[in-house]
Amino acid sequence: MAVPTRATASSTDQLRLLYRFMAARDFVASRNELIAAGFSPYRIRNWVRSGRLITVVRTVFSYGRDVQTPQAAWRAGLLVAGNGAALTGRSACEALGIVKPKTAMPRLVEVGSPLGQARKFGGLSPALRNTVVKVARCDFEPADLRRQNGLAVSRAALAVADFAADASVREVRFAFLEACRLNHFGRPDLEYCFTRLTHRRGVRKLRPFLRLWVPELGRVRSVYEGWYLLVWIERGYPVPKVNEKAFGFEIDIYFPARRFALELDGGAFHGDPAQQAIDRQKQLCLESRGLEVERLPYRQFERDPVGEVDRIARKLGYR
Repeated sequence: MAVPTRATASSTDQLRLLYRFMAARDFVASRNELIAAGFSPYRIRNWVRSGRLITVVRTVFSYGRDVQTPQAAWRAGLLVAGNGAALTGRSACEALGIVKPKTAMPRLVEVGSPLGQARKFGGLSPALRNTVVKVARCDFEPADLRRQNGLAVSRAALAVADFAADASVREVRFAFLEACRLNHFGRPDLEYCFTRLTHRRGVRKLRPFLRLWVPELGRVRSVYEGWYLLVWIERGYPVPKVNEKAFGFEIDIYFPARRFALELDGGAFHGDPAQQAIDRQKQLCLESRGLEVERLPYRQFERDPVGEVDRIARKLGYR
């Protein structure tokens, strides 16, 4: 039996084909994509009229229901911007997991495109009525882009540099450390920043953190650990071991020569009673092996980062 094509298939078969096509694209596709896949303009118009396709941004449709995820909203933004587009700035940082979204659905989708001039598109569906797609003219090079969950995004270093332009120093530090923690930032990215991004507006805020980069930042488990390490390095002390195993336990900041273990307790994780019991058991075991263990709560460090770092350094005999 011959398999029906999109042009000859019945309405039911067409809907099955449409479902499979949209399911592979977060249930979001542009009119040009649908036509290129063999669906006729007549069919597309009828599906829009019947509500089978919902217009979410100009010439971009969602299948069956409105967009429900940031991933779908980002895809819609890329499609309306045209070929060669990629997420930039905060949108790229959110897609990479470097920055936490402020709202369930993005209010602003930042896109760079090599086509046309800078422009904006307003969301047309209920879910995107408060969303704006902002398209900036960008001439990307291959080294500038990555794929994340099927979407074109700026590489982390470029995304953080663009994000930094309108972010606070605290937000930039968080984004930089998250990029390191998630292994989105390494030595090649450091070189990339100092060669490709020297004239980007946000690099001025990012540069102080770039100068402190060490490979150990790629071993941190939290932004708190990364922040402590940045301050420690900035004060000129020797780089410690980070999340190093000793006596069967992983130690946050470890100084083997001084037989000293520093545990950095973030409130969200270490405030749990069960975790506190595990922490106490870990400390007793390490101390029984001859290590001195100190716990430094996040709130205490946050009040005086330099003072806390210098205090530990003096304790260890570092000048």
